[in-house]
Amino acid sequence: MSNDNDRLREFISSPIDLTKFLADAQNVKERLNALKSSYSSDQDHLDTLMNVSKTLSDYRHLEQQDELTRGDDETNEVLEEDEATTSTWRTRRKKKKLDPAIVNNLKFYPACIEYLYREFSQSRPHAAHDTAFLKNIRECNQAPANFHDDRLVLNLQIFFPIESRDRYRHQLMNELICLSTLTLAQIRDTIECVSDEQILGEYSQNPEEIKTIGQRASDVNTAACFIIESVIYDDLRRTSERLSEKILQQTDSAYTQGNTMEMTSLNDLKGLQLGKPYIYLHQNNCEHVIVFSELKLLEKDQCHDSSLYPLCRMKYHGRFSYCFLCNVFYAKWLVRNSPLIPDDPCLLCERCFKTCHYDKDGNKVGEFTAHHFPQL
Repeated sequence: MSNDNDRLREFISSPIDLTKFLADAQNVKERLNALKSSYSSDQDHLDTLMNVSKTLSDYRHLEQQDELTRGDDETNEVLEEDEATTSTWRTRRKKKKLDPAIVNNLKFYPACIEYLYREFSQSRPHAAHDTAFLKNIRECNQAPANFHDDRLVLNLQIFFPIESRDRYRHQLMNELICLSTLTLAQIRDTIECVSDEQILGEYSQNPEEIKTIGQRASDVNTAACFIIESVIYDDLRRTSERLSEKILQQTDSAYTQGNTMEMTSLNDLKGLQLGKPYIYLHQNNCEHVIVFSELKLLEKDQCHDSSLYPLCRMKYHGRFSYCFLCNVFYAKWLVRNSPLIPDDPCLLCERCFKTCHYDKDGNKVGEFTAHHFPQL
């Protein structure tokens, strides 16, 4: 029986030089174009190509019919279950279908737009990042191309922090579509982590101060680094602190200090391996595993506006934490050492927090501590 580590290594590619890979891909593309131009264009060959194109164009129509049929079958199954039993908790959740008018409009969009819209339809429409996600979809269709040369596209997977709870520890948190010309700093600015949204400080004396003097953790602890192929790339745009120096002092491994994030693009990474876990470190101890999962040439039907990259391909939409008392609104405060609540620590919404711990004049009642509880 093979070791688990041996099975994991089967999914790790050999080291790749992105510059050489792009040159080889361009060479293959030129050879294919030359072969296509020298290919005879008699009527027999044209008929064969037309038959192939017809089968490809009909595929989406067949897929749409299959989706509608499958949705009707699921609806019938739900109705049958409702007739067979009176318990409401056993009803099956129906699959939400796209509006037919939207599906027809998407046929005239590039394939990547349709994919992004389907991803967005499963997300939370009230979240701010989803609004920005939909804006990216619209801009991808409307923005003109600002480059016409061949470029590489990499899929970057970001996992939840290693110190997360068990159910999130091995979950994929975010997946980005990145151009190979992007810098590591541009990629770092796109990664959303809940630890960056934490508002530092204790606000039990006056909760309204969180709106005036509260500082986000990402604005206070701006140091971050990527560890790729034993090379540490620091972010020095807003700080002079190097996390690489602390890592080199605490470890005896063969890490080396590389260039800064803003001066390093993905094309500059040497020996990059698909499927190999790398490290993204921020907030001093928030450590994410990142994996480059896919590498290919940018296709014609994809977005050719470099200012819109990196694009969000997938974002994990986990469950929100609700208020401990009302169980209706989302939790905003983490309360400790409160004599009025049986649970310690306790998550409370804005309304329940102020109702339980402050009088009608807004004065604090009892001794407790209150901290901001971020949620994405």
